[in-house]
This record gives sequence, C-alpha cells and structure tokens, in this order.
Amino acid sequence: MTGIIRFLKIANYRSIDVLELHDIKPFSVFAGPNGAGKTNFFEALDFVNWIIRFGANTAIKKHGGFKNIRCFRRNLEAARVFEFELVLELDTETQQTETFTYHLEIHQLDTVPRLKESLENRSQKWTVNDVFKDNEESQQAFLRSGQSFLSILSVPHFSGIPLFNNFRLYRIDPIEAKSPIKNYDDSELDCNGRNLAAVLNRLEKNEDMRETILEWMELIVPGLENVQSESERLTGSHVLTFKEEGIKDVFPAHLISDGTIYLLSILVALLDRPSFGLTLIEEPERGLHPKAIIELVEAFREQATYERPIWVTTHNEALVRGLNNHELWLVDKKQGRTTMKPVQVTDKLASSLDQAWLTNALNGGLPW
Repeated sequence: MTGIIRFLKIANYRSIDVLELHDIKPFSVFAGPNGAGKTNFFEALDFVNWIIRFGANTAIKKHGGFKNIRCFRRNLEAARVFEFELVLELDTETQQTETFTYHLEIHQLDTVPRLKESLENRSQKWTVNDVFKDNEESQQAFLRSGQSFLSILSVPHFSGIPLFNNFRLYRIDPIEAKSPIKNYDDSELDCNGRNLAAVLNRLEKNEDMRETILEWMELIVPGLENVQSESERLTGSHVLTFKEEGIKDVFPAHLISDGTIYLLSILVALLDRPSFGLTLIEEPERGLHPKAIIELVEAFREQATYERPIWVTTHNEALVRGLNNHELWLVDKKQGRTTMKPVQVTDKLASSLDQAWLTNALNGGLPW
C-alpha cells in the first residue's frame, strides 16, 4: 500500500495561524531563517502524532501545556481550538486508489480538551457517533477521555493514519549520541540519538545493514575505515569506536568530531525506519562539510518514498544547492505568522538554486 499526501492543514499552533500545503513530495526541505516557524511546523506534526497515539491530554502536557501551544496572534477564545487536516491518497491491495480525508479539531485546549474527528472517503464518513452509535454513555465517556477514535476505528485498507502511526522526529545531540549506555532500549533511535550505540549494535547483526552504513560513512567521511559498537568489559555498556586508515588503534566516540557522530545518527535513523511512516529531521547539515552535505542529500532522496517520506529543515546553502525541482519549501514569518510556499521554477532559473535563494530571487525563506 502506498500513500501520497495531497493536502495538509495546521491551524493555531504557536506561530502557525493557518498553514495549507498541497502535494508535498516524499523528500522535502523546509528552508528559512531562525524563528520563522520551521520547528513549530515539525512540533505541530509531532503534536498530532501524540494525540493519535496517546490522546490529547498527554499530547498537551508533552508539548508544554496550553500557554506553550496556543497561537498568540489569535484572541483567547479562538486560541483554544487546534485544527489539523490530512488528505491522503492510498493505493490499496486491490490496485484501486482511495482518497481519505482525516479532520481533527481539539476544543478547550486550556481546560478539558474535547476532540472532534472525522475520517471519510468517497463512499463513507466515520465519526465518534458511528463508533458508539448504540451506546451514548460510552460515547460521552470516550469524548471526555481526550482519546483519538482512530485507535479503535476499523476501516478496510486503513489502520489509523499510517504516516502518524510510525512518526519520528529527530533533533540529534552529538554529546548525547557519544555517551556510553547500558540496558537501554534499542528498538528505535531516540529523537536526540541518546541510544545510538545500542541501536547500532542491533543493526550490526545484519551483515547487509552493517555494510550499507559503513559504505555511506566511508563515502562521506574521508579516511574512515570502520565504525562499530562494542561492549565495555567492566561496565557492560555499549560504546562507539572508530578506526581510520593507516592507524592501528581505534578511537572512542568522545575523540570523534560532532559532525561524524551527527552523520552516523542520521544514517541509522534513515536505514532503520519502519515500512510506512513519516520521518522529520531538523538541520541535518550541522557540523558537516559542504561536500558531505551534498552526499547526504542524495541519501535522503534515495531513501524517501511516498510510503516513507523524509522532511528536513535547514538554513544551509549547500543543502539547498543539492535539491531538485519541487523539493524546496520557503518558510517565512510575516506579521508574526509562519508562511510556507513551494519552489516550482528551479528549472527556469538563470543561477543555481542556492544562489537564487541567497539573492532572494525566490522571494522568501532567506537564512537570516
């Protein structure tokens, strides 16, 4: 089953008053200055992910409460309602295409959140009323719980919102990723890379995966001969070690550059994704040489599919230079509101994409 995001809407989240995006490509880059709202956009998607998986109450607490979520461009009454809409086109097992529209509103964000949801295709519409049509008492109890009805809704060819069932947002911290760890969950990479050594230890047991990671690291980091996870004899902790060409000894992670650790974390995140889900990475270029960034862009493009989109934020010209037509979105803030627009004319530009961006020929999203 494949899915294409035809439309995405977010309303009332921090600097986001209303954002409406159409036909977002599997590999998409959101470029703009600090404070324009790139992080808020990713956080809003993470907010929806937590709502669907854990309910509104947990999601609101996870994101800092109402005061940290609300859009200050709106008056208090309007700011109490969050809105999200996703139009997803799915190719089903019967080779037919179905378009699903999921609409979510959260009312009373500042007190007891109440969810209003619907999921529909061309032939049917599902709401909480449909799920509890024979039990009014259960319906009211469910509404008070702040849970998403997707967790109990059964729809043919559709299990919840697939992109948000396996949603991952990464803000890698090289210091955390370098640290030894013991008895740590290795099922997936933490959002900050804290369990990198444990996850890499699991992946290394697959010879093809180990060789793929090493090939990418050798391609992007000149002189690197090997990287692996080892277990310390005294503590039993997993640690990262690196070996360079022409040097007999291996180096522990704390002697390796932040850029190399950052790159390894991103590659592990890319290669260890589920078969269906959305991956968001903030500023993947940090600490990397411009040529390494270009290679990383190719890795993103190679790994991104409609089933497993990869979206990243940036304000780096080298990353923008490596983009193709329709992969770049310009992020700005106008009168305190975050705006986004796709770049669709790169094949008609007289200069390179990064030069056009930096000289404001694209009219927006400048990195300063």
